[in-house]
Formats: sequence, structure tokens, C-alpha cells
Amino acid sequence: MILSCNNISKSFGTDVIIKSCSFNIEDHEKAAIVGINGAGKSTLLKIITGIEPADTGLVTLAKDKTLGYLAQQQNLGSDNTIYDELLSVKQYILDMEKELRSIEKRMNTADGDELENLMKKYSDLNHRFEMENGYAYKSEITGVLKGLGFSEEDFTLNVNTLSGGQKTRVALCKLLLEKPDIIMLDEPTNHLDLTSIKWLETYLSNYNGAVLIIAHDRYFLDKIVTKVIEIENTHCHVYDGNYSDFSVKKKQLRQAQLNLYLKQ
Repeated sequence: MILSCNNISKSFGTDVIIKSCSFNIEDHEKAAIVGINGAGKSTLLKIITGIEPADTGLVTLAKDKTLGYLAQQQNLGSDNTIYDELLSVKQYILDMEKELRSIEKRMNTADGDELENLMKKYSDLNHRFEMENGYAYKSEITGVLKGLGFSEEDFTLNVNTLSGGQKTRVALCKLLLEKPDIIMLDEPTNHLDLTSIKWLETYLSNYNGAVLIIAHDRYFLDKIVTKVIEIENTHCHVYDGNYSDFSVKKKQLRQAQLNLYLKQ
């Protein structure tokens, strides 16, 4: 289990938004939060991230696990180009690459024990560099940018000059490159075209971590999720399966409730 929400409740004034909501997200699990507009879906994500405090209940993230969150609107401000903004995510790889070049230069003039020590240090660091996909970080950045609808001509655009939708796409690119243990996305398809949505479907389906999504695109959810958390009348209900499975089970549940009501 990577995330646990236990008896989460939240009210704004006299309006109860969420009441005694409990669910778990397992490692590598893909889940959706659904409900009508105003049901409290975005509020629940904000409570999980700590942006919004819960009135009662406990959110637990597994030890040493990282969480990434994409809100519907991003106030992303930066003087960087789009490409350099994404490159900043890989700064630790750039630092390793710089150190590798430095060791190479020192090895050219070293001998004896010093050379042996440098060779061992270089070997260890190079192994880490390879494990972090260091030799392919440029193509990884390019792949994510193009996948989410940016052309190579866009790479040099200044982030501060972008529209709100473009900034949200840049923020989504950064989040995917950071590769947190659990990705939480609030309406990620709002600013994407069909090609980019298809690319994101494939990316999230194959993502090695857990994913928690709010989306109104049923086809998109069907392709990705294996669990649905519904918020209805302030309460949470958990259904196994994709969105289509949830729809069938929901219909059956409503029919059973109607039959019980008619019988009474």
C-alpha cells in the first residue's frame, strides 16, 4: 500500500463536502476519483497533498515514497525556455555528467593509486548515471514534450509568455519526468488534443508507479484505471474495475435499491 485515506471529512462553513471517506491505493495501482461537479473530487486531492487541511481523518503516504500533483490550473512562472524548464528536472543528472567529465580529465594526468581510485570512482558514478537513464535524458525530455503536443519550434518559447493551458502542459511534462511514486492528476486532458490524450493514456498505463486521476473522459479512464472511487452525497464508495465496470455495478446497485424501496 502506497497511500491510505482513513475517515477523511471536510466542510466549508455549513456545507459538508466529504464525510468519513476511506480508501487505499496500492503500489503501481491506477485509480480514478469520480463524481458530479462540486462533489469534492479536487478538494480530496488537495487534502491528500496537504494543500487543504482535513477537518477529521488521516492521510498516510508510505515511508520514503514521493507524491506528484497536477492541479487544473498552474501558476507556473519562469524565465526559462520550455526545454530548459524541463531540463531543470534532470539537474542531478547534469551534475553527475559534469563530475564524470571532470574525473575523465583528472585520469589523463594521474597514475598509480590516484589513477586506480579515480577509475573506481568513475566506474561507480558511471553505473549510477546509466541507472538514471543519463545517456538518454535528452531524448526522454523531447519525447515527453512532443507526446504532450509541443513541436520542436515551441521548445525555445519562454514559459512566462505561455497561455494557461500551455503552462499546465509544461507542468504535466515536468511531473512525468520527475517520476514520483504516485502521480495525482486533476483533469489532465483539459488542454490536450486527441493525439496527446492517446499518448498520455499509454504513458500512464505503463507507468511504474501508482496513478490517481480525476477526469470526465470516460474512454480515457477506461484505458487506464482498475479502481474507481466515487464521491456521492459526501460519501466515498470504492469499486474494482475500470469505468465501464463501475457504470454497470452502479446501475445494478441503483436497481437493487429501487426494488427494495418499492418492496417497502
